[in-house]
Amino acid sequence: MPNIENEFIKITTKSQGAELTGIFTKKDNLNYLWNADPAYWGRHAPVLFPNVGKLIDNQYKVDNKVYELSQHGFARDMDFQLTEMKEDYINYELISSEHTLLKYPFQFSLNINYKIKNNTVFINYVVTNNDQKSMPFSIGAHPAFNIPLKEDETFEDYYLQFEEEEKLETIKLEGPYRSGKRELIGQNIKNLPLTRELFKDDALIFEKLNKNELTIRSKYHSNTIKVQFEGFPYVGIWTTQTAPFLCIEPWYGIADEIGPVKEMKNRLGIQILNPNETFTCTYSITVESD
Repeated sequence: MPNIENEFIKITTKSQGAELTGIFTKKDNLNYLWNADPAYWGRHAPVLFPNVGKLIDNQYKVDNKVYELSQHGFARDMDFQLTEMKEDYINYELISSEHTLLKYPFQFSLNINYKIKNNTVFINYVVTNNDQKSMPFSIGAHPAFNIPLKEDETFEDYYLQFEEEEKLETIKLEGPYRSGKRELIGQNIKNLPLTRELFKDDALIFEKLNKNELTIRSKYHSNTIKVQFEGFPYVGIWTTQTAPFLCIEPWYGIADEIGPVKEMKNRLGIQILNPNETFTCTYSITVESD
């Protein structure tokens, strides 16, 4: 697993999915990223491309022709090429192939790079349309963090801190699909205590927060995990009912609403790239130790 490090942190990655696999603080050798224990969820921080969430019957259309894609797309399961590595920077690339064209009929390149500065990891997604036609796509992140971080703690000892007071209204799911309904979690929320009950219907999904910055904090110590995701229209917050992790997932895109199979270009949150255009987005993870 290629890794890069500085005096504050070390990160590890792997070529499958160009996935971030560890964020370790040098001060206490604590790994803040989920260990991908398959008993709960066997991933660390996958990229979601070319779709975020579940498609109706795993299907979508391009010019009325039906194609199939699994939930969150194929990029997370494909081998990327390591194209550049420096002391504080690493870049992976995935280029469309005969295999991907069967599922997604567009020529593209997807670069995922990681840069570290002090105790922050910057994750950058670069999507390029190499085709002669417009290319619809979604992209998102799915990092999971160890909660609790220390022994003798529980999941409920933590809370989510929002940078500004928020009206928290979650987009409701019915199974893996959007139900078309929303539920108010609360008004003027700055700190949201973490409980299992919050996730009884799967993920919380927030749209257009006042400030795209969330921090995971403990009631009992000052170790923190801050995720900043400027520009992303959606963020999912997810865990399973018993898992010792919490995901903070910035998204350009979202699962289908219950109904018929849709044209990809008409899906909610879809991005459209013209030929030879490039789309770039960045989010960051900052970890603090006691």
